[in-house]
Amino acid sequence: MTRALRAGKGKTGLVLGNGGVLSYQYAVVLSRAPGTRGAYPQEMCLPREQGQEESRVPDIEEQPEGEAEVETYTVEFNRDGTPLRGYIVGRLKSNGKRFLANHGDGSTLRQMAEGAVEIVGRVGWVVGDGEREGRSLFSFEGASRL
Repeated sequence: MTRALRAGKGKTGLVLGNGGVLSYQYAVVLSRAPGTRGAYPQEMCLPREQGQEESRVPDIEEQPEGEAEVETYTVEFNRDGTPLRGYIVGRLKSNGKRFLANHGDGSTLRQMAEGAVEIVGRVGWVVGDGEREGRSLFSFEGASRL
């Protein structure tokens, strides 16, 4: 869709996607021109149900360190079906801030790819990657393995 819009074929486009086991529906409307209503609102723009508290988006920790819980994850695979890289979105236990990380060791990547146990909600450790600035690594095996 983006290629078609950039090539001048139309002004807007609708992209639909399914998630879960066909249990979620996602949609995005794309345009060749910038929006006219300004920036997307940072606050929840949908009306809240009676008694529902305002939800806050957690702050991002750009240099996470310490014990952490997995909120969601995904695994990128090679063309031959072997796992290549794990991506983790988690929360630090110490301050509740959200972080992004890659898998920190082969065991963690294997567990994420196999699906034998639920990964969401599991606790592990996150540290900065000593070799690559701005990257964090997550492991279920403990900080000493990273």
